[in-house]
Amino acid sequence: MQQPILGYWEIRGYAEPLRMLLAHFGVAFEDKQYILGPAPDFDRSDWLNVKETLGFDFPNLPYFIDENIKLTETLAIYEYICAKYNPSYLGNTIVEKAYVAMITGVLRDFNSAIGRACYSQDAATLIPLALESQKPVLARFVKYIEGKTFLVGDHPTYVDFYFYESLDRLDAIDPSYLAGISPLFEAYKSHIRSLTHVEEFVSRPNRLHFQGPAAGWRG
Repeated sequence: MQQPILGYWEIRGYAEPLRMLLAHFGVAFEDKQYILGPAPDFDRSDWLNVKETLGFDFPNLPYFIDENIKLTETLAIYEYICAKYNPSYLGNTIVEKAYVAMITGVLRDFNSAIGRACYSQDAATLIPLALESQKPVLARFVKYIEGKTFLVGDHPTYVDFYFYESLDRLDAIDPSYLAGISPLFEAYKSHIRSLTHVEEFVSRPNRLHFQGPAAGWRG
């Protein structure tokens, strides 16, 4: 049986939580990474040259190929991987599934705000402003995760992996930022690292940059 393929740029970006999730599930997969060229052109031809040849209905990165199944769009890939390997990671009840979707949406908006600052060429100025502007969101997360091991229910779901990567980027930007808000974030990250294969995954040497070469801060 052919290994599934996860395709994305040679960065962490949207794909890193998916990589972590697959590693946690013990899935052997091909981690196909497309090169982004250096400044000033940031050449994308490594991907563009094959984009229309792989048989996707809506070609994009990240993508996931599992035999004859060819998916794009991050959320669809999360849902497919979980449905195939451990459906409880989608949520066990209607309410849990709704909360997974809700928190995913909150994190998408949160990460977009941080990401815009990181990709700015004035990142040194804009990142501190973005971090300050997002403190109210993190304050809500502090209140929400208090007394919890995982974000939804008493078991991990895919949004935990998304949240972990979001927190990890913040720690890379400013190691004192989250600690200055609440110790609960590091406690939460510790819980996630204790899951099967996760510590091994996050401790790998030579990890990829968070952002591409066009970013003012790559991480």
